[in-house]
Amino acid sequence: MSRPGELCCDVQDLPAPEPMNEVLKALEQIQPGGYVRMMHRMEPGPLYGVLRDMGYEYQIQLQGEAPFELMIYHKGDELALQRLAQAYGDLER
Repeated sequence: MSRPGELCCDVQDLPAPEPMNEVLKALEQIQPGGYVRMMHRMEPGPLYGVLRDMGYEYQIQLQGEAPFELMIYHKGDELALQRLAQAYGDLER
């Protein structure tokens, strides 16, 4: 399902370090109000510090289509937060 502002990045079947490379490429494409929905088979722990250093925030969904989903957006982007709340309800931060 397509959601406003969402760019899906399904990296479930990719070997390391390709998931990180793919999500970083996807993040270059998002506009204000947009976010990347990263779908992964496991928690991408090393990515968290990279995202914070680059000025992104994220929310986690553990009951989505993939075992682990990360919603990534520009820090302070209120429109992205509103869209996430409408699409997914409460997510973990």
